[in-house]
Amino acid sequence: MTIEQLAEESETGSKGHLSNIERGLVRPNIHTLKQVADGLGVKPLDLVTFPKRSVRERLIDLTRSLSASRLSEMIRDALRTLRSSRS
Repeated sequence: MTIEQLAEESETGSKGHLSNIERGLVRPNIHTLKQVADGLGVKPLDLVTFPKRSVRERLIDLTRSLSASRLSEMIRDALRTLRSSRS
């Protein structure tokens, strides 16, 4: 996808602004991040997660391909583990 296509898809309307974001010349606000994520067909979280930086972000990255039911199961297991460790 080109920056021009993303500008159209994301409703930001400005390929110049997207180019400035890409080059680190400006910092997008949350509204712009949401528009860009929508244009790319991803979640805003996908734009701000860097799996190589931390274990927590690696975990987020690893869960991207899991189904909602599998994620729910993992959450239940994690909550059970947390509760048992507090006792």
